Amino acid sequence: MQAPLPMKIGWGRQTVLAGLAAGGAVLARTDTAIGAYLNAPAAHWLRRITAAGLDEPPGQAALTCLRVWASAGLITLDDQAAILVGDPEIEEYEERGRSLRRDLLQRAALFPRVGTPILAVGVGRDCAYCDQLLTDLAANAPLRDGGVVVSGDDQTRLFGTVPGTELDQLAELARAAAPLGTPSGVLLHPCAPPWILEGYHQVSAAIVSMLGDEPGRVVVETPSSCSVNVTSGEGTSVRPVRAGDRVVGIATRGAVTGELDGWLSAHTADAAYAPATLTVERPGNLYLVYRGGAMIARHRTPADTIACLQSMLAGYADHAGAAEDEADVDCGVLWHPDHAAVLIPNHWLSPMARKSSWLRRSGWQLCPQPYVRLSMRDGQAWARVRPLGEDPRMAPVAFLAVDPPAPATDERPVRTPSTEERAAQLVCWAVRPLTPPHLYALAAAAHHIPIRALGPAPILAELPDLVLARPGRSRRTVPARS
Repeated sequence: MQAPLPMKIGWGRQTVLAGLAAGGAVLARTDTAIGAYLNAPAAHWLRRITAAGLDEPPGQAALTCLRVWASAGLITLDDQAAILVGDPEIEEYEERGRSLRRDLLQRAALFPRVGTPILAVGVGRDCAYCDQLLTDLAANAPLRDGGVVVSGDDQTRLFGTVPGTELDQLAELARAAAPLGTPSGVLLHPCAPPWILEGYHQVSAAIVSMLGDEPGRVVVETPSSCSVNVTSGEGTSVRPVRAGDRVVGIATRGAVTGELDGWLSAHTADAAYAPATLTVERPGNLYLVYRGGAMIARHRTPADTIACLQSMLAGYADHAGAAEDEADVDCGVLWHPDHAAVLIPNHWLSPMARKSSWLRRSGWQLCPQPYVRLSMRDGQAWARVRPLGEDPRMAPVAFLAVDPPAPATDERPVRTPSTEERAAQLVCWAVRPLTPPHLYALAAAAHHIPIRALGPAPILAELPDLVLARPGRSRRTVPARS
């Protein structure tokens, strides 16, 4: 009897396995923010089975890893491996999804073609992504050359225009899409077959595209419940603003709208729709600047506020210009002209921004930039920083500050991530899309960045007097390469 052929395991279409210094690796997609850390034995095992196949069923832990990696598009499985790895509940869920999509396409095919595209979107209660989508639609100027029907939370809302006789049927179609995950919908285009969209990013990108803009030109970032709280509110409006070849939606509210009108008008991009990415408001005597739900700056003058926005826009514009030995990381950076830079996670931005005056008195500042570009020079990791109102420059990186482990409980002991696992976290923060060389460069740089578990309060307490550079190592900053 002939022995069964090895089960084939392959790499996902846009997946990279980037090795780390201690033998582990990051398995990450280059098109979207999905990644996983593999310790050295797991990385070695995955390399082996992708090269030679899988001869026999692995243990339960390995099966779970294969299932998770395959569901995220990080690896591919042949039919034999898919049967082995398959989970009955997941397979039932996926079959329900396929059935829903078939039903949606059949319903969509019954609608008569009209002269402009129409998007029917299903939403749900207590869905932050849905709330952000509705906030974006309400805050933008009236849609032209198309219409969006949103339904599913006991309300039906119309943005733009659609034939009045079709509104009820479109609302029903929108509600039928909601079980795919909210927000989800169907795009009815006069010159193309119906197109099913799942998730905030796909729906927002479809609105941008249906109104005539190029896919990827308008920045679309993942919202959160906090970002909805920031961007929603009476009188909020969104302007599409130029960021090099890209477009960023800047939301303003209240008196700020009039104060920044001249600058916004001078920088308005030719785009019909842009989700709110940056938000400016002035609840008192301070101008607050937000990126999504995180406060990134507090300023006292319109001039400093505009300088902050210009720095952020320049950062978005620069993303496509990274060299192959550089990579942009979605985190914040604290900078001092006489010390090395400190990287911080994005969820620290708001507490750091609230201490911005205190930091400035100590010579530090939270640089206004959407991403931090990292690279290696002479065995040292360097960061491209954008001090407020100044040209970008390169500064050596002192360390990455991260949250300490959660306290132990009776059910869960303290688990301290290894240094390599922390480095993998930094690699997973890479801004997508990116190329494999960018990911390899970031994995190499992460090995040279010390990691300190401090938390926001402890690092603020020691930053002013902290000597960050190692003895004998230069603390200088140098001009960023063009």
